[in-house]
Amino acid sequence: MITHSSRMIQAAMEIINRQTYISWSLPTDWHIIMSSNPDNGSYMVNSQDIAHQTRYCTIEMKFDIECWARQAEKDQIDTRCINFMLKHPELLKDDAIKEGINPRAMTNFFNRISFLGDFEKNLAKVQEIGESSVGHTVTTTFSTFIAQRLDKLISPKEMLEKDWKIVKADMFEACGKGDTYRPDIASIMTTRLINYSLFYAEKNSVDQKMIDRIVAITSEEDLLAMDLKYVIIRELLSKNKIKFQKLLLNPAVVKMTVK
Repeated sequence: MITHSSRMIQAAMEIINRQTYISWSLPTDWHIIMSSNPDNGSYMVNSQDIAHQTRYCTIEMKFDIECWARQAEKDQIDTRCINFMLKHPELLKDDAIKEGINPRAMTNFFNRISFLGDFEKNLAKVQEIGESSVGHTVTTTFSTFIAQRLDKLISPKEMLEKDWKIVKADMFEACGKGDTYRPDIASIMTTRLINYSLFYAEKNSVDQKMIDRIVAITSEEDLLAMDLKYVIIRELLSKNKIKFQKLLLNPAVVKMTVK
């Protein structure tokens, strides 16, 4: 449980079992949802006995990079840091979490370095913050990410708003083409573009300029693999068809969706 108080645990058990505690009753058709840290040695918790555990259903929550990326886009976490997590989701796999690296610590690390304008110029500061918050493995991986200039990837906002010639050049430079094509980088850009576009559409109207840019990105030869282009169109239409239905006015998009 998240509390060390046996009285709180007992009160919770009373409400779960009998829907009442002293003079308080749980309203009809209400349900209780509790959260707790795992009893795996990485957290300060009071272990629960079997008698408690059998009184409710337990669901083990696991980190999901796709869910995290969507929420990070909404929370406007530093765009460079979102790219880093999409590039290295293995840093939050089960084994890593057991070593003390967890999504909360990672997000706190990102929040602490976001004020730094240029990571490369402030590398020593980034490493200092990293070593003290997420440890050596993450800090070393993040330093390599910076050295490879992956923190300089074009943002989804820029993909949609900057001059098309500049966007196309930046995307080709990052993703490469032919024998130098980087499917990992192209996948990151695809995920970012989808999540940003859907988040933007929640609160804003999608104008023709935005539609035209999405069509341009998904129509440009060699810019992204065909499967990624299809994913962009599919996700935008399936998640918010009303706002993005104008995509279907483009013959190339229609052809892609019926393949």
